[in-house]
Amino acid sequence: MGALLKYLLLALLVLWLLYSPAVRGRLRGSPPKRPKDAPKSTGDPAPAPDQIVPCAHCGVHLPLADARLDVGGRTYCTDAHRLAGPRS
Repeated sequence: MGALLKYLLLALLVLWLLYSPAVRGRLRGSPPKRPKDAPKSTGDPAPAPDQIVPCAHCGVHLPLADARLDVGGRTYCTDAHRLAGPRS
């Protein structure tokens, strides 16, 4: 009875290996499939992230492109904070 069970398990293992998608792909030499939601590589480098700067008055962080600058080069989030000046 034990030998029969051993051969049955061996046969099931061989069948599983033959019908397993991972093993079938390797046997055929095809590359593994990517998930559909995986990002596609276009070869273009990613755009550089915006520089984030703090407001000199309140400390809120914002992109440099949205910041207001004063004569000294300090960054502010709004014109009201620029006019109020830096907080000490």
